[in-house]
Amino acid sequence: MESKYRFEEKKMGKATINVYASRPRTMYEMFSKTVAGYPTREAIKYGGICLTYSELSRRVDALSAALREDYHVSKGDRVTVFLKNDDAFPPVFLAISKIGAISVVLNTRLKKPELEYQLELTKPVVAIVDGEIWDKGLDSMIKSKIEKDTLSQIWNKDGICPQGACNEDDVHTILFTSGTTGKPKGVRIVHRNFIHSAIRLEQYMEMLGLIRPEGGKTLIAAPLFHVMALQEQLVPSLRMGNTAILLAALSIQAFLELVEKEKIDFLVGSPAIYRILLSSEDVTKYDLSSIKVAAFGAAPMSPDLMAEMKKAFVNAKLFNGFGLTEASVSLVAIDKECMERPTSIGHPSLGCEAKIVDENMREVPTGVVGEITVKGPNVADGYYNDPEGTKKAFRDGWFLTGDLGKVDEDGFFYVVSRKKDMINRGGENVYPVEVENAISLHPKVLEVSVYGVPDKVMGEKVAASIVVIPGTTLTPEEIKEFCSDKLAKYKIPEYVLFITALPKNPGGKVIKEQLTQELSQQITD
Repeated sequence: MESKYRFEEKKMGKATINVYASRPRTMYEMFSKTVAGYPTREAIKYGGICLTYSELSRRVDALSAALREDYHVSKGDRVTVFLKNDDAFPPVFLAISKIGAISVVLNTRLKKPELEYQLELTKPVVAIVDGEIWDKGLDSMIKSKIEKDTLSQIWNKDGICPQGACNEDDVHTILFTSGTTGKPKGVRIVHRNFIHSAIRLEQYMEMLGLIRPEGGKTLIAAPLFHVMALQEQLVPSLRMGNTAILLAALSIQAFLELVEKEKIDFLVGSPAIYRILLSSEDVTKYDLSSIKVAAFGAAPMSPDLMAEMKKAFVNAKLFNGFGLTEASVSLVAIDKECMERPTSIGHPSLGCEAKIVDENMREVPTGVVGEITVKGPNVADGYYNDPEGTKKAFRDGWFLTGDLGKVDEDGFFYVVSRKKDMINRGGENVYPVEVENAISLHPKVLEVSVYGVPDKVMGEKVAASIVVIPGTTLTPEEIKEFCSDKLAKYKIPEYVLFITALPKNPGGKVIKEQLTQELSQQITD
């Protein structure tokens, strides 16, 4: 195991990072080795559809040939992916990779105004979309469109396309994450980032003695436009020759049925998903003993929920991963570490480094609060067409996470606060400024402040306190309806309050902590 997972140093400008010495140099190279090793093994399952690795490879070849020959896609071109979790997503993702183009994976829950900005920024040459959920009013922003129904016609053709010339430092995918100003940032994820994540999870599974000769199975319920589902589930599954079972939408009954039927051994979810799952009366009706790893992240998990998970998943080890779209799973806590230090996000993951720094990037002493910053082969290349944002967040190989934290004497890290004003709703990141900007468009709104309030199931829920223009009236329902075509559903405030004035400090800044406390008290009462 030591030679297989040996690290070597790689120079990246002024920085030096650790990388696996024996690693593929492109995503498609990694995938093709799996196809050669396990051609008849099940790769993707969705509903009644099952694709072996050879069948998946055939789809990839046919689509990559069509993209290059019929749609004239070449290396570095952006191709939008607007698909749900289904059998179309993996071959589309891999076909774009094969020709060296860049997949721009968009959130299928976003509304037209949100998508317009992302399309304008990336200027895709082709969009591959699910026609049932795609807003046709966006067609003018793309050169060509391939609807999901057309893909089956392409896959029925015999197409062969040579791999495009690219390397591990080339951008592979752009995933969007909101910024503090409310403007989404397109994160440039390179081939090396995906490759490292895949090999790292394989190494962890070997360390835990959980590699199965016949291949493992993972259930992907989170949307593949999330870095956790894409980079930490689908891609490692393709690396290890495992089977990825996809769910287009979370249904507790369907989830439990698939775990029992498919003998799922690797789960990933937010604490909110696990809380909902374990609160279901149906959970005791199914055999969940096949689960060997129950991974979580995106939000802290309470000790009582971890105890419930241990009772439900009797053979599972817990795996807490802390990461961001810009630096997926940078710190980990495994099994007993999760239980013994429930408030910790763990220690640096394999190949990664982490430290707590002050505003001048100087490392602070043990126990002192500062900003969590990480470095390693998992750290993205920067933000697409945003040199200012890149310069601010990425410094000499280090990524400043925007989370405030501290490290203890044993090297375990803890998050103490969010530097950025983010609301974490069940693993979904909601940025108040973006919601405030949408609400402020209402002609009767004078001022608005958006903030999070604690919630036992979701972690936090979105709330808005609004000052209306004198002489006018509004209702919570009107605000929610007004936001319905501007924001994804999970961003729309669940609590809407109308007040005479926002509390502010002497500098004119709204005191959101006061709003949170007051609403939390009202909810409790």
